[in-house]
Amino acid sequence: MTQMKTIACVFTGMGLAAMLAACAPAETPAPAAEPATEVAAPAEAEMSAEPEAPAYAMPAGGPGIIFTVTPCYGTCPAYSVNLFDDGVLLFRRANRDTSDVDVIVREDAFATPEGFQELVNQLQSQGLADLNGNYTNTMTDGRCRTDASSKILEVRTAEFTKRVEFYTGCSEFADETKLQGLFGVVEEAIGAEALLAQSESPAAPQ
Repeated sequence: MTQMKTIACVFTGMGLAAMLAACAPAETPAPAAEPATEVAAPAEAEMSAEPEAPAYAMPAGGPGIIFTVTPCYGTCPAYSVNLFDDGVLLFRRANRDTSDVDVIVREDAFATPEGFQELVNQLQSQGLADLNGNYTNTMTDGRCRTDASSKILEVRTAEFTKRVEFYTGCSEFADETKLQGLFGVVEEAIGAEALLAQSESPAAPQ
């Protein structure tokens, strides 16, 4: 009898172990390792080239003189002049019949290094500081016609900036003499007549 109990106990233990094994949750197989992939280095962003400044462009706020004559209803020439404090002069004249622009560049507008300051002093002697900024409609104390150009002068120095706009179709008003003297000095300093003549008769192509 003792031997049979021992065998029964052995079978009973083996059955319990089998039952526990059957009830145990199945182990999840470990995921297979993914193949290593080479990660490309991020491409360096290409820096866009900085736009080149136009040759002889007037720097914002920089010292110099800008003189402009606007178009009229007739045949008067429209042009602009940038005169830099180092003597470089840029002349541009619009063509009446096409979109072309005549351009003349000079690098010796002043005979001396002090030429710019001397010109500014001349303009001051013509009453530049005392003039108003706008003389485009002086009909209240003068006479005006509607087919003329405007002349615009902007003077920049380290100490001040002054802009004067004069509609040339008006006459017989206060400050007319001052304005004529002021713009006469500018036109003589830049050689306006010679520039206009050169732009009308460009050199023959080489």
